[in-house]
Amino acid sequence: MTRVLFVCLVLVGAVGVLPGTAAAEGVPVPSCNGGGCGGDWYKTNVTVTWSYDAAGASTSGCGSATVTVDTSSTSFSCTVSYPATGRTYGQSITIRKDSSPPKVTASAARGPDANGWYTSPVPFSFSGDDGASGVASCTSGTYGGPDGAAAAVTGSCTDNAGNTGSVTLTIKYDASPPTVLGVPARKPDANGWYNHPVAVEFRGNDAGSGVAECSPTVTYKGPTANLAKLVGQCRDAAGHLSAPTTVELRYDGTPPAPPNVQFTNRGSSNLLAWTAGKDVVSVRVRRAPGVKGKKSTVIYRGKGRRFVDLRVVSGKRYWYEISLYDLAGNHSSRTVGLRPALGIYSPTDGAVVKKPPLVAWAPAAEARFYNVQLWRGKVKLLTTWVQVPKLQLSTRWKLNGVPHALVAGSYRLYVWPAFGTKRDPRYGKLVGQVRFVFKRR
Repeated sequence: MTRVLFVCLVLVGAVGVLPGTAAAEGVPVPSCNGGGCGGDWYKTNVTVTWSYDAAGASTSGCGSATVTVDTSSTSFSCTVSYPATGRTYGQSITIRKDSSPPKVTASAARGPDANGWYTSPVPFSFSGDDGASGVASCTSGTYGGPDGAAAAVTGSCTDNAGNTGSVTLTIKYDASPPTVLGVPARKPDANGWYNHPVAVEFRGNDAGSGVAECSPTVTYKGPTANLAKLVGQCRDAAGHLSAPTTVELRYDGTPPAPPNVQFTNRGSSNLLAWTAGKDVVSVRVRRAPGVKGKKSTVIYRGKGRRFVDLRVVSGKRYWYEISLYDLAGNHSSRTVGLRPALGIYSPTDGAVVKKPPLVAWAPAAEARFYNVQLWRGKVKLLTTWVQVPKLQLSTRWKLNGVPHALVAGSYRLYVWPAFGTKRDPRYGKLVGQVRFVFKRR
């Protein structure tokens, strides 16, 4: 390895050299491109500058200089003299620059094997020529694939300055049989399963001499199988036969059994329940008319076996389509029609409760609020107004300043729809009345 040469010349006058005098007066220090000058070789233009104590000094060769051409040895010197003390300090450096990569030549260990094609791995060596720093190393190797009519073989050489040159050759190479891929005509219908006939095409690929033929397309349409297997092969123009490839697919074209549906009207809600076989993985419930004025709306998706529709209008008829889906996307459906019940539906008439019940009733058309009354025997214990069709009773309350409590016994509930205002209410037809019994726990 060639190193930068530093020479320091110190001339001392008759008075002698005191410790620290040279450093105080300033030994010239070189700088290359703003940094140190200790690099072996430079690959870019090099600007040499000097720094020193300029007070009372005279210099020689200390100006800035730039090396722009490749060179194996260019020297620069700087001498600084201090007449006052009679001392002189000097330093020299050698710059080496090589910005040009080597020229690279490639050669194969042998010629093509047949008809201009290599059919087995071929060694390649690379040599270089460099005019400045000289070639340090070159690569070599063996090409053994992939196949191709213009396969690229690349090698490089690096000079002593670290520049790298490369060259790329193209050769014809075919040492392997074609590959083959079975391709279904479409993606699975659902969850990786096909539920109606699907065609599978066998396609080959050969980077060398090319594909000549492949197995014909196969259409699979049953029977039901968790893993149906279809096998195909391809042959290239050079006669290489590919290894067999297997396409595995899941196929089920049989829908699940239709659901048996049970339903219950609960005032302003409809409760739906349905049966489903073990093969059912999801359920969809569509209602007509739908919500927000739509013709129909999907109101449930999931894996459950029941659903409560709370967004219904009293007295209005709804149609529900319950669809069952298996893992393959097959489905069966059943449609039922429901009309929500009228009146109070919670608590049910004659119910026995152990805590204050939630009173709920079917909404009355155009009602602005409701009047709820609670009686025990001939005594009215509660009268109140609510804007929504439900009221949670409490354990204790007051009516006209008189405290009341829900004690064990039999009670009657009444609900009236009201129009107008609370100060000037206009009551409609009684929504309903129920009796319930309260028992302490």
